[in-house]
Amino acid sequence: MAFYVLILKYQEDQSGVTYLFGPDEDYLGMLWLDKSSGDIKELQETPTQNSQAFFQRASVKVWQYWKQGEFPEKTCWAS
Repeated sequence: MAFYVLILKYQEDQSGVTYLFGPDEDYLGMLWLDKSSGDIKELQETPTQNSQAFFQRASVKVWQYWKQGEFPEKTCWAS
């Protein structure tokens, strides 16, 4: 089964980055990444079935970028 998660930066400040994520721009959830610790919190579920699957995949992707010290404007997770 193919799986795609669109990930868009929503806002960024000194403490963290907020990303929108979901299957497309019409169905987006929201997560927050703590810049100092790498902790990620889901702020809003994706309004679709399998919302946890979207959150888990988006979290892995933004955490991988965080490890490299990067906070991209737009990325995706695809399999």
